[in-house]
Amino acid sequence: MDLNYMELAILAIGLLLIVSIYYFIVKSSEKKQFAKRLKHATFYQEEIKQKRQATPQILQAYERLTILMERIDLPKLLSRVQPISELKQDYANFLIQNVDQEFDFNLSQQLYVSDESWALVLTAKNTVIQEILKTSLNEKVIDANSLRLALLSKTEQNSVVDLAKNRLRKEVGEMI
Repeated sequence: MDLNYMELAILAIGLLLIVSIYYFIVKSSEKKQFAKRLKHATFYQEEIKQKRQATPQILQAYERLTILMERIDLPKLLSRVQPISELKQDYANFLIQNVDQEFDFNLSQQLYVSDESWALVLTAKNTVIQEILKTSLNEKVIDANSLRLALLSKTEQNSVVDLAKNRLRKEVGEMI
């Protein structure tokens, strides 16, 4: 069987044509499957959004977490929680205990809010506690009253509390 170059070229072109057609069929099938998966994912996301409707339990959770943020906001916390002794460490511990109690009382609300909102609430709580601890370790703060005054002058920590409150409001607005 003697093949000349022309027959070999036609055979190679035919083989190349078969491989190309197969490649385009496979790629077309993959594109259709990808489009189908994308459509399914979009439908699933819409279904999740529809499930996050403002039920009374969900609204109550957002309300309670907003109240928590208000109660642990340093100026409001300090006006509500008076020093129990002249020692700055006693007052710092008492403030932290109050923040922890408020937080623990609302711990179950995490079931009803988004992960982002819960993370901000947790961050706000930890930031308030850190600010109390950091200020109580300041050498210029000598007693409970000076700790109270120093904490009242702090405003940078409020940004995390305000951010958490704004996030909670935004999510409620999206549900309603």
